[in-house]
Amino acid sequence: MSESAVLCEGYHDRAFWAGWLVSLGCTDEGFRPGTTGFPRPDPWGDEVRGGEFGYHSNSYAFIRIVSCGGKSQVLPRAGRRLNNRARKPLIRLIISVDPDVNVAGPGAATGLRRQDVLQFVQHYDPAASISGTGEIEIDGGATKISLARWEAADPAPPALPDQQTLERLACSSIVAAYPARGDAVRDWLAARPLPPPADPKAHAWSYMAGWYAQHGCEFFYSHLWNDPLVARELESRLRPSGAWQVAEALAL
Repeated sequence: MSESAVLCEGYHDRAFWAGWLVSLGCTDEGFRPGTTGFPRPDPWGDEVRGGEFGYHSNSYAFIRIVSCGGKSQVLPRAGRRLNNRARKPLIRLIISVDPDVNVAGPGAATGLRRQDVLQFVQHYDPAASISGTGEIEIDGGATKISLARWEAADPAPPALPDQQTLERLACSSIVAAYPARGDAVRDWLAARPLPPPADPKAHAWSYMAGWYAQHGCEFFYSHLWNDPLVARELESRLRPSGAWQVAEALAL
């Protein structure tokens, strides 16, 4: 018995991964609220609940998505999972984060990098190394660890958030698929009286309220994958960062 795990910052990242994995052919029946058979046990007999979703890949391997409760909790949660890999063997571990780099003026900030993850993982296996495919391998290659950063190399605002985040990835894909929506959101944000400081969520929730309000915030991020035009734009942005290849390997 074994599993792969995706550790992400919060519920919206989890929803995005949920829609993404389903679009790649994975199934989630019984592994999340609202599906038949919930709560369903993982391969070790423990129920999947409490901020976690479960999936079966195309080859019926088990995948767990964990909402960690904030960026500061992702690496500590990864450490706990690595410490537990003898009891629950781990095939793949995906660390999914916002770089939070400012697009308009990047400066020296880089966000979490693969080299940072390697140094972190070496506390759990000093022989950890980066393979020819760019994955970090531990335990002689038995476990592969990848970093998925939400990034989009689109122009700076005003139609998009200025930080590299999931919100920016989603908004840039929507605008590329439906340019008129970007114009409308730009004008709406500019017309606000005494607006608060810039926040990526202001853009994301403006697109959600304008075109997806009937379903709510979490659905917004999973539903993006149901729109072929938006899904195509998401793929075009996720491939350069390597995140697309990570998800494809996970879904096999």
